Amino acid sequence: MTDEKTPAAHEASDEQDERYLVRNPRQIRQLLQAMIDQRSLINAHLAGREQSFPTAILELDDDELLIDGSPSEAANAAAEAAPHLLCFAQLERVTVRFRLDGLVRVRNGAHTGFRADIPEEMIHLQRRELYRLETPVTDSPTCHVPRGDSGGGASFRVMDISGGGISLALPADQHVFSMQQRYPGCQLALPDAPPMTVTLVACNVRTQVMPNGVEIQRVGLRFDDMPRGGDAAIQRYIFRIERQRSARKNGDL
Repeated sequence: MTDEKTPAAHEASDEQDERYLVRNPRQIRQLLQAMIDQRSLINAHLAGREQSFPTAILELDDDELLIDGSPSEAANAAAEAAPHLLCFAQLERVTVRFRLDGLVRVRNGAHTGFRADIPEEMIHLQRRELYRLETPVTDSPTCHVPRGDSGGGASFRVMDISGGGISLALPADQHVFSMQQRYPGCQLALPDAPPMTVTLVACNVRTQVMPNGVEIQRVGLRFDDMPRGGDAAIQRYIFRIERQRSARKNGDL
């Protein structure tokens, strides 16, 4: 698998993440406690696998936290064997991402739970800001945009994606979108999920020269309407690509 991002683009992405990185132990504990107080639902993704399960933080002490287990014994066994969990949650509608290491399976009353080390860092995105993933060329989503009532249209590669919107790659001479216009009935197809019907609003367009020298239009669109479960599907795709990139960086792929 290849990635179209240049070293400069990777560096820019890392710098963007740094803006949202929390490493202060007191602030980390405050975020975790707020997640307990607000009963924030967490999607826990098993490292190196596509499997995930919903959970929540139940307790927080000096060095560890306790999360709820899954009703599925297969999921609990997989989590127990996983080297770590990658977690995604919402806190007052703001994205929080963190990694849990040192998982130990325990009994929590009549239920299964997992103790884990308190994370050393967390990504806490600012309000109204969403993490955007630059998609790999060989594993990117596509979006079909209908034209008129004829049932025709065209499909374009998604260059980046977040819970708030997408950017599409269009030929330099192809004019499809008008700024601030709504485009209902678009079909967003993620590589690992069924296509979903979304409404898009065109927000910006700029010219970009690709590494092969080809000039394209990069059109930014926000989601104006998304089906139930759409955001979760997007986050699963983002986590999967991030896991693969992390594995390549660590020499595991």
